[in-house]
Amino acid sequence: MSVVSEVVSQNREYWERLAPHRHGEPVEFFVNGGSALTDDELAAIGDLRGRRVLQLACSVGDEALSFAQRGADVTAVDIAPSHLATGRAKAEALGVDVTFVLQDMMTLDSEITGFDVIYISWGGLCWVPTLTEWTRLVADRLNPGGLLVISEHHPLWEILTVRGDNVLSVSGDYFGSDRDGYTDPLKAPEITRTLGTPDVPHRSFVWSISSVVTAVLTAGLTLRSLQESPVTEMYPGLGEQAMSIPATYLLTASADQAPV
Repeated sequence: MSVVSEVVSQNREYWERLAPHRHGEPVEFFVNGGSALTDDELAAIGDLRGRRVLQLACSVGDEALSFAQRGADVTAVDIAPSHLATGRAKAEALGVDVTFVLQDMMTLDSEITGFDVIYISWGGLCWVPTLTEWTRLVADRLNPGGLLVISEHHPLWEILTVRGDNVLSVSGDYFGSDRDGYTDPLKAPEITRTLGTPDVPHRSFVWSISSVVTAVLTAGLTLRSLQESPVTEMYPGLGEQAMSIPATYLLTASADQAPV
């Protein structure tokens, strides 16, 4: 087994331990007009009617459901069967059509291709073990003119920990890439704060902004936008100073050129 396959296999078991306890937004949230997509994401993507959308690392599929409610033809993949079962149940209850597929986003089946939008949301990219390999795969699955959308925790947030009023410490390595476990428990999946971290090996990754942009360009994609944003509640206890540092970013890139 390759190192990448071993990491994915371990992470699948880790997420499957957590997945039965993760339900996302209730069906009523969507029935009442709620959306798991932010205004910035929707503005960057544009009209979704009739477009083929692939969501990678979809978890319980809340964003996939939001895409489908806006008229997109949606495929959503994840490595945890229990995540997908939750997503399918919610799609059925809402009466929307989403194709949920058990897949590793590093080794997508050949028929999962031909998309107008490929989207990955917060807490997804940190599970990609080889970034350039991933961006090349994504570029190959986009239609000409198709759009890659990465909406993610900012890597600076991943390595900073609030220690008090206007006090931050560096608890990770911005340039180090892989990490085993979490020095700062607030960087772990939210459900672990209730259940605790499963006692199985797992590995996530901190991808710097420069490494993401370089991987996107190396894959032959054209960078369209890069927006960094503050989110006060992601730095609990920091107060108004949290508005002075980034917590998330939104990157879009298009397949205007053939992947290299």
